[in-house]
Amino acid sequence: MATCGEAAIRLLEQYEVDTAFGIPGVHTLEYYRGLADSPIQHVTPRHEQGAGYMALGYTRATGKPGVCILITGAGLTNVATAVATAHHDSLPMLILSSGTAVEDAEQGHGPLHDLPDQPAFMSTICEVSIDVRDPAELPEAFAQAWEIFTSQRPRPVHISVPIDVLSQPAAGDQRLPERAVSPQPEHTLVEQAASLLADAKRPMILLGGGACHAQAEAIALAERVGAPVTMTIAAKGIVPDSHPLSVGTTTTISPIFEELEQADVVLAVGTEFSETDYFYTPTLAPPAFQGSLIRVDIDAEQLGKRRPAALPIHGDAAKTMAAIEALLAERGVQGDGAARAAALRDGNHWWPGCEEFQPFLAALEEALPEDGIIAVDSTQPAYAAAHMWRGVRPNAYLPYGGFGTLGPALPMAMGAKLGAPERPVMSLSGDGGFLFTIQELATAVDLGLPIAVVIWQNNGYGEIKDSMLRADVPPVAVDTSARDFLKIAEGFGCRAVRAETLDALPGIIGEAFVADGPTVIEIVAERVAPSALPVR
Repeated sequence: MATCGEAAIRLLEQYEVDTAFGIPGVHTLEYYRGLADSPIQHVTPRHEQGAGYMALGYTRATGKPGVCILITGAGLTNVATAVATAHHDSLPMLILSSGTAVEDAEQGHGPLHDLPDQPAFMSTICEVSIDVRDPAELPEAFAQAWEIFTSQRPRPVHISVPIDVLSQPAAGDQRLPERAVSPQPEHTLVEQAASLLADAKRPMILLGGGACHAQAEAIALAERVGAPVTMTIAAKGIVPDSHPLSVGTTTTISPIFEELEQADVVLAVGTEFSETDYFYTPTLAPPAFQGSLIRVDIDAEQLGKRRPAALPIHGDAAKTMAAIEALLAERGVQGDGAARAAALRDGNHWWPGCEEFQPFLAALEEALPEDGIIAVDSTQPAYAAAHMWRGVRPNAYLPYGGFGTLGPALPMAMGAKLGAPERPVMSLSGDGGFLFTIQELATAVDLGLPIAVVIWQNNGYGEIKDSMLRADVPPVAVDTSARDFLKIAEGFGCRAVRAETLDALPGIIGEAFVADGPTVIEIVAERVAPSALPVR
């Protein structure tokens, strides 16, 4: 008879999980007993934080929940930053862990890996943390997790099984039937939204990350209304920048902010109006809408926060936009906002300093094919890219997230490549942030992943140094870096290249996409274009 740990793996299979990330430990042997003959691909990172960010890259690229299998205590505290990122950015992730034996839990006996009240710890960064103390409870725990992933605001779910329960005989590993679907918008509210948009003279559409799965519906509605569309960083590419109604990412102050404020109707879909989505500085508030604000969100609580809606609609983004568009089509509405959108694009002004990185970003864009993916870290070129990187398709630009940590780019790129092996994948890190997860180069080599790993080398924490100088604080502890990234990369078994000029960069990156493993590419900021790019 299968153990509870084996049954958990069978449940993952039934929920069509094909990849899991984790590091084996003595507390998770029963999970690995199940993985031994499972079709699920197991990926072993060098640190649990890497597992978490690989899972995030995987879910961003595929839309499916990323899965981590982790040991009690230490595995969870190591992965916590990545899990908190997923929670902040509303991304689905399943963290399947072991737990302290039932008789020892919360007793202060000092058992191995003991974390005081482990479920409570994880509940602060997960939608729910479930402690399974009876094998019969396991199918219900998985059903609850997938209910959250498929019908609610997607966020991480933690399922913990104590080590003594993991080895008990399974009570059954059958998947429970689906219990919920994403919310259907109330018809009367959809009618009101259609009426407002039909009568609008100056409509705007604002898309957030909650609309990433609704590209077709968003484009159809925008074309029906004739509304210029602007997007948050997480929504980059839902309406491609090449579309006549797209005005790009809403990280510029003028004129898009002014247009949002002056629009007679604004439809905002799947956004919480976070400073990290739009404004990138706490000194800026969301637009002060003068017209009617229609908000659509799968999370009903969001509809009254930051900018309460005149017309709040609780519903799935795709279903709601499709329903509004259908009503407008019945009424014969056909707007034309291309000229307004063109004027907004022509008048777009980047944040001060962004232009300094434009040549570098242009070289990266030239190198990345249309179907490519870039994962970025907290680094100065990526701050500029949030404004300037062209949106081509949803989830092709993978940001480091609103939690704002260092180190996610490399493991996110690896997870994305595993989830979408046919697509070219690149990561962009600063030299300081890259050291947070540099050990995952070993994993990328093990897997033979042909990703381009680009490092912006400016000898330390350049953005923090600049912030200190702006605040009249003498720079302290910011001039720190590795001495030779190329030798380190070669030691991991990577191909390693220093791009001496921007002209050489696209060719080097192109070669990385067809290599038999990862290529680390270093760009030394002060060598690339001293007249155009600052030494940070």
